[in-house]
Amino acid sequence: MTGDFALVSLVGMFNFPAFIDLKKLSENQIFKLFEKAQSLEKDNSALKEHFPPVALLFFEPSTRTRMSFEMACGRLGLSSILLSGKSGTSLEKGESLEDTVLNVAAMKPSLMIVRAQDDLPMDSISQQVKTPWINAGWGKKGHPTQALLDALTIYKFRGQLSKERVLLVGDVRHSRVVASHLELAKALNYQVGCCGPQEFLFETESRVQSFHSLEEGLRWATVVMALRVQNERHDTQHDLFSYHTTWGLNAKTLANLDQQSLILHPGPVNHGVEIDSQVFHDPRCRILEQVTQGVFLRQALISTLLKNPGDLA
Repeated sequence: MTGDFALVSLVGMFNFPAFIDLKKLSENQIFKLFEKAQSLEKDNSALKEHFPPVALLFFEPSTRTRMSFEMACGRLGLSSILLSGKSGTSLEKGESLEDTVLNVAAMKPSLMIVRAQDDLPMDSISQQVKTPWINAGWGKKGHPTQALLDALTIYKFRGQLSKERVLLVGDVRHSRVVASHLELAKALNYQVGCCGPQEFLFETESRVQSFHSLEEGLRWATVVMALRVQNERHDTQHDLFSYHTTWGLNAKTLANLDQQSLILHPGPVNHGVEIDSQVFHDPRCRILEQVTQGVFLRQALISTLLKNPGDLA
């Protein structure tokens, strides 16, 4: 079976699914994806199908997301091609992001995995290309695979999601991870709370419980996730020393967190700002486990989109 024939025969009838957000996924669909990810962790055999290469278009910097998608492709026996940033591409000559995406799509990859700023109309352009699509981080709009891997990590170590209380600490307003967690929490029925400097929080958001202090929030939480201060999305720079003094996770503040709770961070971690380095030695810390689960979750998602896209329709 040739790669082109395999791709058309498997996904052509499903109108080329685009995994942009989590709004339409049901609890059952999400847990089927989790089950697949967990089975891959136990038996990581490859697809061994003759699919065309996967195209990874990363217009924003990335370490964990990009490499975990590359790792996931490799574990599935899929080759991949990478466009990383503008350097060395026709974007330096004035080509638009849209034209770049459409030209790569015209090369007929089996799947497009795209990370970009808000200025790429990912929702509409993904409908133009005749290729399955995964949102690998879209400006401030969403990062669905990160929210899913976070939830998978919680599920693995807490054994449930519907009764969890997830506290998001820090730059909530500018976080695409938070945007996706609000979508996922609606499907999986966990609570989301937040705390941080007032200018970092939502002006109005009925789905999020706000806390006036980190200690108050930690006493409420079963999971705490620190968020990076995204200076690149702010108009003014913030005093990071002052931020850490009030909102940083360290041995003293974490004394308010239950011993059975989890400590997470979507990365990259700024040591001494969001989290002290010694927190990584706390038995509740699962930050590196998030990275591990991210590969299995993305592997499960790629496999589903290529072989069983109807499971996400």
